[in-house]
Amino acid sequence: MNPQIKDDFSFLKVMINDSKRQSSSLYRPGPYWNYKVKSAISEIKRCGIKDFRGSSNLIGLSYADNLVIDIRDAYNYGFRKIIIWGTKLFPFSKIYDAQLAQTRNYAAESIRNCQENLNSKPRVRELLGKYRLPYSLLGGCKKAVNINGQDYAIHYLNVLEQHDNVAAHIRYDMARTVFEIGGGFGVNVHLLIENYPNIRKVIYLDIPPNLYVGTQYLKAFYGEAVSDCRKFQNLETIKFTDTDDLEIFCIAPWQIEKLQAQVDIFINAHSFVEMPKDIVSNYAHHIMRLNSSDKSAIALISYDLFDLTTTFDPANLPQFFPGRKFQFFEHEGLVDSSRRNLYYVSSGNIPVEES
Repeated sequence: MNPQIKDDFSFLKVMINDSKRQSSSLYRPGPYWNYKVKSAISEIKRCGIKDFRGSSNLIGLSYADNLVIDIRDAYNYGFRKIIIWGTKLFPFSKIYDAQLAQTRNYAAESIRNCQENLNSKPRVRELLGKYRLPYSLLGGCKKAVNINGQDYAIHYLNVLEQHDNVAAHIRYDMARTVFEIGGGFGVNVHLLIENYPNIRKVIYLDIPPNLYVGTQYLKAFYGEAVSDCRKFQNLETIKFTDTDDLEIFCIAPWQIEKLQAQVDIFINAHSFVEMPKDIVSNYAHHIMRLNSSDKSAIALISYDLFDLTTTFDPANLPQFFPGRKFQFFEHEGLVDSSRRNLYYVSSGNIPVEES
């Protein structure tokens, strides 16, 4: 298999125009994401998404695994461009270019350290023995390590480790339908489909243009099984078929109102705390109105050392799902043991049996 991620600028245009037409703030990016969205749109138009995980752009800033070398790429729209022009003027250009060279050296050193670190961890061997890790470098990934002669994206290993922590409390092997909000560029969806043949129906929701990148990424692997948000523009309801065919619905935030599905597992990793609380509350309302939602498992993942000026305390996450009981636990990060991921899990109707 030789997957290729393709640009579809007409699709991007439709998505952005639909987003601008939304009158409700519930379906627009909050303050945390507002400037990143604008920057990403400019970066996609400038570079395309073939190498969106590389070091020549910041398309995936905050949700993908770009190797960030030149932060000027985040100032590529509006009046912010003045900052870029200023650094290209002599003698500032000489100083800035020297700093970029140093940054490239530090980035290369960081990846070498990750290589040594992850190869020495029994936890990594455990994960690779327990799960199938599919091709993970699509999109020009540079943050990768080689283990036993095989190259793996560090981001995939991180997401897989988080999944394994949740899977100790939820039976993914009994689920048929999974719904993820804030799915990044589709890594978790990719891992779930490749490891659980019983999962045949997937809903992936994100804000544009993140949704554009994730949709095109998943199309590279699953082709016509992926339905992008254009398909649902004029439909009154969004439903899966009754077949066992794989169906991946990539929907825009405002399309959640049309969704009619029985979801076995709902997932959000990291992004809820980065949204205004009224947006999270609206998402939670629509999740809980779905068929058999009282039986669905819920997995909410966040991070420590959060900044209350840009996010809210993840301890508040269970409050958005009244009537549901959550178990809290935490684990250190796979690469950085000084950081911890925070988990809030409601097992629903498909918990793992206690040993």
